[in-house]
Amino acid sequence: MKQKLLLSVDLDKIELPQILKSLSDPTRLSIVATLYSNNKECSCAIFEHLGKKSNLSQHYRNLRLNGLISVRRSGIHSYLNLRKKELNQKFPGLLENICRNWKHNNSI
Repeated sequence: MKQKLLLSVDLDKIELPQILKSLSDPTRLSIVATLYSNNKECSCAIFEHLGKKSNLSQHYRNLRLNGLISVRRSGIHSYLNLRKKELNQKFPGLLENICRNWKHNNSI
C-alpha cells in the first residue's frame, strides 16, 4: 500500500494569531483536543461523528496549513498526528491549557 506524508508547514512561519484562529472553530478544536488526549496518530475515522467527510477534509487541511497537525495517507485512509512537541517548543503550554479547558467545559 502506498503511503504519503502531506507536506507540513514550517512552524517558524506560523504566528500565534493563526493558531488561535484555527482553533476558534469548535470542530477543529474538538479534533485537536482528541488528538492531544490520545497522544498518538489517529485515523480520520474517529472524527466521522463531527460532520460530513468533505467538511472534515477542509478542517484537516486548515489544521495542517496552520501547523497544528501532520497528515499521513495510506491507500484510501488518512491518519492525523498532532504536532504536539513542536508546538510546545514554540508556544509552551498553549495546547495543554486550551485542550484541558475545552475538555473540562465540554464534559459537564
